[in-house]
Amino acid sequence: MKRLVAIAIVLLVATTLESVAQEAPLDGLTLRQGDVRIVKIGDDMNASDVYGVIDTSNAPSAVPMFNKAGALYGIVAADLYQQPGAYHMTVYETATKRVLSMKALIVEKGAFQKSVSSHWNTQAFGQADLERIAREKKAITEAIQVSLPLPRWQDGTTDPIEKTDHTGLMTTPFGQIRMNPTQDWYRFHRGTDFQAPEGFAIRAIAAGKVAHLGHDYLLEGNITVIDHGLGIFSSYLHQSAFLVKVGDDVKKGDVIGRVGSTGNSTAPHLHLALRIGAALVDPTQFIEAMRRP
Repeated sequence: MKRLVAIAIVLLVATTLESVAQEAPLDGLTLRQGDVRIVKIGDDMNASDVYGVIDTSNAPSAVPMFNKAGALYGIVAADLYQQPGAYHMTVYETATKRVLSMKALIVEKGAFQKSVSSHWNTQAFGQADLERIAREKKAITEAIQVSLPLPRWQDGTTDPIEKTDHTGLMTTPFGQIRMNPTQDWYRFHRGTDFQAPEGFAIRAIAAGKVAHLGHDYLLEGNITVIDHGLGIFSSYLHQSAFLVKVGDDVKKGDVIGRVGSTGNSTAPHLHLALRIGAALVDPTQFIEAMRRP
């Protein structure tokens, strides 16, 4: 029975917002590492009047909240690297800091695909390369320190690569564990890869504002970061061309760049990453949970 319940919870993420909200009330949550869940906080409540915090083993993580059809919802995220265990989510009244509710949050180990190959991690980086990588990571981190105060995803989400017979196929899932047994080395895949040829259109998964453009980064190549509000950021890596600039407002589905193979890449594709606050999560779960028919 417990296994059936766990399977049902995972399947809920791939439904519409309405279905997820109806089936995921705020009375105890179980997520795997990298999971995203839409939960109903309550009725007749305004997002500006409350805020939610998840107590994790690291710094507390804010819960983005939004109103829809007279009800209040929150987006709960479990970081890819979150230590499995028992935590809790607390909802406070903004004006008084009074606790309105406190619910259990169980984070389980992710069921990630494994890829074992002696070809992983064969590229050697010198000291100059490592210093460059650190500078580029810092630039991205600084760009996502401040987010838009209101949600921009209210009109839903869309796929970053149009699905056709030859494009949009997920080639590498989020969280894949890449292992090189000859080096006793492994690493998690921190986003989702989508198949597409060089020059194919890359689309914003939701409305937002361009927060950062990274030109020819050593690992990410040409990268665009979009702020969707309330601490939610999507990143589009390895592009061959930019079609937006920092500060541009974009709508869901706007073409923001072209597929390429820049940076640490062996063939043209799109690597899509998503952060919700401090949590690095599966972008496809967010897209499906927030998609509108």
